[in-house]
Amino acid sequence: MQAASRRLCALSTTSSIHYSNRLVLPSLLNNRSILLPSSSTYNWRTMASSSSPSQNEWLVILPDKPGAVERRLAVRADHLKVANERAANGIINFGGVMLHEHIKEGETPKFKGSVMLISVETKEEVLEIIKGDKYVENDVWDLEKVEILPVSLSLSQSIKWCQGPNVYTGPVQNRSTKGFVAKNAFYS
Repeated sequence: MQAASRRLCALSTTSSIHYSNRLVLPSLLNNRSILLPSSSTYNWRTMASSSSPSQNEWLVILPDKPGAVERRLAVRADHLKVANERAANGIINFGGVMLHEHIKEGETPKFKGSVMLISVETKEEVLEIIKGDKYVENDVWDLEKVEILPVSLSLSQSIKWCQGPNVYTGPVQNRSTKGFVAKNAFYS
């Protein structure tokens, strides 16, 4: 398998082929190839399509109000419970905390707000979801500064990278600064 991986990674960046039932696409980033599951199993979409005829994707940026850290932490478990239920139902595609800077070991995170990708038909539905959240009820998010942006994603799953003999096969849990570092397959 390692020899095959080496051959695969040595491919020209101007070609794309099928290899072991996976589509290999050229990458413009440092001559790395991108491995994707076969098109029958990969959720690959063009710009003109959406997750379903009645669903649109919305990138939601939710800044925290000043001094909201204690209020955020007080209702975090309830917020995450509902967010995970919505994720299981396909309404929230991803979500997480925005930070002033990356978390350093032994330090308290410096929260800036939240970010989500929500799949619903209208912006009004996004607002309903936001207004019903525990973070709004507990005065964490600054609703006057919320941004709701319509987006259309080309990829909705992790990309698989290949470099040298190593084949990356899933989301990275390691948040170090060496090797494979960033979530969802982007690394330095």
